[in-house]
Amino acid sequence: MAYNMERWHSAVQARFSVRRYDGPPGVEELTALAQAAERIGGQGVRILLGQGEDIFRPLFLNYGRITGATHFAAFVAGPEAQDHTVGYMGEAFILEATALGLGTCWVGGSFRKSHTASLLPLEAGERIVAITPMGLPGETYVGRPRKSLEALTGLDQEALQALPEWQQSALSCARLAPSAVNRQPWRFQPEGRGIRIIKTSGNFGFGGVDLGIAMLHMELGAAHCSVSGQWQEMGDQPLFVPEAENL
Repeated sequence: MAYNMERWHSAVQARFSVRRYDGPPGVEELTALAQAAERIGGQGVRILLGQGEDIFRPLFLNYGRITGATHFAAFVAGPEAQDHTVGYMGEAFILEATALGLGTCWVGGSFRKSHTASLLPLEAGERIVAITPMGLPGETYVGRPRKSLEALTGLDQEALQALPEWQQSALSCARLAPSAVNRQPWRFQPEGRGIRIIKTSGNFGFGGVDLGIAMLHMELGAAHCSVSGQWQEMGDQPLFVPEAENL
């Protein structure tokens, strides 16, 4: 996925949760999305494209209601797949859709799961973790409030500005990562040459997915400064460590 890193980094700035749609993706976009789904999936995670009516339902009254969308992508986990892997790969797909000019929205609870499952070729032991509608946005960009980097790291502005450029870029990109009900259930901790993400909440069962989304965003911010690396010490506190030759 390395060749998509800068494309997805640019999409981070444009992505927002679209809940109203004016039409489905075009044929070319659907072909590109199918190719992206095949390319991105792995490690027990599949991304399946589907189409149907009455997929989405509001959580409470009309809060969070998705309208006008008939096409969707489902993020599906096999028996051994980790939720952070679903979040990482799902966000990569969502950013690719954003780069194609389409609207998306992470949806974890406000969809009809049995009905959705009936529209997909699920295999034994697989579960739908979340889905996203896909289509032409019926609304303009609306930014959501985000916690400051000071709040997310415990560092003051002077300390943040003293960090290497790649760490500043990685932290800024991770700060923009979406999360369930926008809770940002993580803390960022620069450690020597690397940065650790600490999951601080289960976040209604989606904390692992949220963690994976933030991991991808952190990696994209580092890649924007030509720094690649590896994730170590996986679990609730993964550590991103850059390759020595990048520094």
